[in-house]
Amino acid sequence: MRFRSLWLATSKKTLGTTKFACAIGLILSLQPAFARTSLTDTPQSVVVKYTATSPKAKLTLRVYNYAGLDSASLASSEKVADTILKDVGIETAWVDCPVSGRNSRAYPACESPMGTTDLVLRILPRRMAVKLRHSYDSLGFAQTCPFTEPACELTVFYHRVDELAARGYRADRILGHAIVHEIAHVLLGPAHSEEGIMRAAWTPSDLQHISLGLQLDFTNDQSTQLRRAVLCRTTPPAPQGLEQANLIAR
Repeated sequence: MRFRSLWLATSKKTLGTTKFACAIGLILSLQPAFARTSLTDTPQSVVVKYTATSPKAKLTLRVYNYAGLDSASLASSEKVADTILKDVGIETAWVDCPVSGRNSRAYPACESPMGTTDLVLRILPRRMAVKLRHSYDSLGFAQTCPFTEPACELTVFYHRVDELAARGYRADRILGHAIVHEIAHVLLGPAHSEEGIMRAAWTPSDLQHISLGLQLDFTNDQSTQLRRAVLCRTTPPAPQGLEQANLIAR
């Protein structure tokens, strides 16, 4: 299974002192990784512990469930993603959003203003995925955007998860890992690692590992970079007037 990230061109923005410091910190933390083609060559278990006094790093995922997953299955995948991200010191909140204009009023939480720690998750069925220009065996892709920009998007192709489920793998656990993989691409860029959750191609052994309820990990470097990226996104204010991502199907 190959994962590819969609890089979108973004305009340069003027950064204040705090934003500039965040940008420099991220560049320095990512420099060794981007000097190679992977984030790290040697996987390590995440051993950093976060306490109640640690700075709070939190992401909110606005979920557009175009694939029509039942609520129990979706909640199970979100719990898997919660656990993986919690281990690297990142809290997550999930907000269900409408996929058509007819039921938009049933999702009032999705009408709240978006900030830079709000990400947009699209779970697409085959009929929508085939319209996009991505590898036929890809599980998803992610947008990249400045840490000052809200509503960055990540997309997972659910028909690919279904295909894996037909081969005996656990769909909810695969989906949870795929979501986290793409969140990491939003935060860190397109690089992959040789092992772990950020491997470019998950092996049958990886998929079996996931299906047994075990976890593909980030490396220590990756977890540090991810947490720093979220904390940097916590600083900038959201642009005025941005209420909701324009993702309702037409």
